[in-house]
Amino acid sequence: MFTGFFSGFFSYLALIRDLSKAVAMGLAIAISAPPIVFAVFLSGLLPIFRLLRAEKLLPEIALELGSLDPEIRQNTLRQLLQRKDAVPILLKALDLPVDKNRFWEWNGEEAHLLAVEGLGRLRAKEAVPKLVEKLQRTRLRKMKEKIFWALGEIGDPQAIQVLVPFLGEKEANEALRKLGQGDFVDAFHKVLDSRDVDAIKKLRQWAYRREVAAAFIRVLNSPLVAELLRFRMLRMVEEGSSESDRDSKLLMIWQQTLKHTLNSIWALVQLRAIEALPLLERIGRRRLASIPKDEWQDDPIIAECFQAIKILKPFATLPRAASFVPEDISTLPRPAPAPEAPSTANLPAIPESEPEDIAR
Repeated sequence: MFTGFFSGFFSYLALIRDLSKAVAMGLAIAISAPPIVFAVFLSGLLPIFRLLRAEKLLPEIALELGSLDPEIRQNTLRQLLQRKDAVPILLKALDLPVDKNRFWEWNGEEAHLLAVEGLGRLRAKEAVPKLVEKLQRTRLRKMKEKIFWALGEIGDPQAIQVLVPFLGEKEANEALRKLGQGDFVDAFHKVLDSRDVDAIKKLRQWAYRREVAAAFIRVLNSPLVAELLRFRMLRMVEEGSSESDRDSKLLMIWQQTLKHTLNSIWALVQLRAIEALPLLERIGRRRLASIPKDEWQDDPIIAECFQAIKILKPFATLPRAASFVPEDISTLPRPAPAPEAPSTANLPAIPESEPEDIAR
């Protein structure tokens, strides 16, 4: 009863700001609605409560970043960029709800995109940790592209490690070039397109070997590769069945996907990326399941996966190198002497060197 009243009261108060009507709505819901409705109301209220709280913590202009009117949003960003406290305001805007609420006239996705854009235009280095955190959490492609751009504009070298796993994406490549890593971006594409030996050596010498491996793993995890694994005849994709097929745009896409797949597997072997073994085994199993047994021997993906697993498996089973720092054993338990053990106090001492007749 109380839950129903308060859920209706606060929801209506948040929407129309009328205390008497909010009380009436709360009573009506408390009397008529089942408990499950209260839970739905409460879950829907959370973003609104966060916006209400933001009204007290942020200047009113900051909430206009999420206006449903595009022109108001752009004008708001321009005004914010003129303020001395723009960076903290934009950082707090990234904590606001990302959902869309027409009753509150709030578009959280657009607000976040504009906040990221503003931080990039201000080249706010203090925003890098927040942008990195958001990049790792978001699934929106538009948001990722905007964060890549912002990190490139800010120009902080600590963003390099975060951007490397996204090698191959246009916006991430451009950001890495702005950060002075253009040679490595080119090397990645040379490996992807032609298995360039010098390029893979360059990538191995880079300080971000693990992140480069993650970039090739991301290529293998792409939806295009997943579709390619279902094709029964890859030789036709590799060579083209006729002149017209060879020139078709669709066939060119599949040829490029096949090439990038095989070259990524090769690159992971050259990088000794044992972390890719589960993925390579999964790709091999999926490919084996999609074609008849008599075609296994001639399939390029199966052959490449088999060779890669054969090379990487021994590296995965190597013992860990011993540390040159002595281990602390002072806290390890010591065996207690048996209470019935005979005393050794009267036994003769062991000579420091063996007698000559024994040594002979």
